Amino acid sequence: MKSTSFTNYFHRISNALSETNILCLADIADVIISSKGRKIFTAGNGGSAATASHFCNDLIKGCRVDGRLGFSATCLSDSSHVLTCLANDFSYEDAYKVALETYASKGDLLIIFSGSGNSPNILTAAKRAREMGLKIIGFGGRDGGKMKDLCDICLIAPTDSMEELEDLHLTYCHAIVSHIREELKDIWDIEVVNYPPNPFRYALFDFDGTVSLLREGWREIMIPYFAEVISAVAHAEEGVEELVAEFVDLLTGKQTIFQCIQLAEEVEKRGGTPLDPGDYKAEYLRRLMENIHTRHESLKSGKVPAEAHLVPGVVEFLQLLKDHNVKVYLASGTDEVDVIAEAELLGVAHFFDGGIYGAKDSIKDCSKELVIQQILEENSIQGRDLISFGDGYIEVQLVKDIGGYAVAVATDEARRKGVNAWKRTRLLSANADIVVPDFENAAKLFAFINKDEG
Repeated sequence: MKSTSFTNYFHRISNALSETNILCLADIADVIISSKGRKIFTAGNGGSAATASHFCNDLIKGCRVDGRLGFSATCLSDSSHVLTCLANDFSYEDAYKVALETYASKGDLLIIFSGSGNSPNILTAAKRAREMGLKIIGFGGRDGGKMKDLCDICLIAPTDSMEELEDLHLTYCHAIVSHIREELKDIWDIEVVNYPPNPFRYALFDFDGTVSLLREGWREIMIPYFAEVISAVAHAEEGVEELVAEFVDLLTGKQTIFQCIQLAEEVEKRGGTPLDPGDYKAEYLRRLMENIHTRHESLKSGKVPAEAHLVPGVVEFLQLLKDHNVKVYLASGTDEVDVIAEAELLGVAHFFDGGIYGAKDSIKDCSKELVIQQILEENSIQGRDLISFGDGYIEVQLVKDIGGYAVAVATDEARRKGVNAWKRTRLLSANADIVVPDFENAAKLFAFINKDEG
């Protein structure tokens, strides 16, 4: 039958894939991930040049996670004018070598593709790369040729067919990119929407979810409780939890009482007689404290270190701000007495030399709007001198409205690593300037906001 040759080809590819050294693939992915921030160069000839070019495309674009930048990758085979110039004026054998000498630095990565493993220009480039201190990854075939011994890692496609091994090389690249993309989700990085216009002299922090994780899970307590209250009035209404989640999320960053006021209004809309918002707040706090009481006690007793209930890296980052004379304020929607007590319990109160502000009995006292206005007036500064760090929609909007720079801290609080997708979406919709998962890489974040990335 006419289809037999196709079926046989696909079987050979399938068998070769099943025989591929998966651990070697994983090692290659790890080396590429560790090269983030360095330059990556790829090269090949003919079909391998096309694969080298394709891989760069995937490293640059395919490895973008949550809007973060991919890898800095360049295919030495791509630029026909540079390649033909170097081949003509030096030799084809030296073309990639000369390009590497021009572009690369110690610690960069060279990824080479060769079916035979004996292409002179690939071997010459690999030898020079070793001398320059680059790491070298090879994708080969057959017996690996001379290229195999020049590589730190060389993955050999288990076939002697040039067509098949080129298919396998591209499949390997796609598998690596898919793996890297998943790994990068939990690797610290900065998602940039707007670059900082200048270094900052004043910083404003939210507390819960930005500094402290003591109240992690508060949303999972507030939303069911509020839904329970509304459902007691509107028995058959659908989508109550979705309604509650929407207004709770919208008001996150303001004092808790505002969410309770909205709850009272929703009860009244449905013909019910609402409690005083303060009563709703008291019941919510009672339920919340039942949940977090053991966390407080474990800290007080010393059974659990403070860092277990802090956003990763926040102490190091606050110390950097202090060391560089940045005045730091804390403003929270949580009751002021509780914010101060928990900041002291966690050992971070002393960092907030500008003051610690929280909600008070009077609704208008210490709203974040007033705190921000106080910062501007007391220090005779403009909004552009202020940077904020928070995980609430409201604080991002407030700081952006006065011309400040807003850092969205989208911490996955339960796992203490990676980005919470829901937070990220909400904070970007409030026009956050950058998104970070936490402060784990405090030095890099500090350098970035001070426009000093080296």
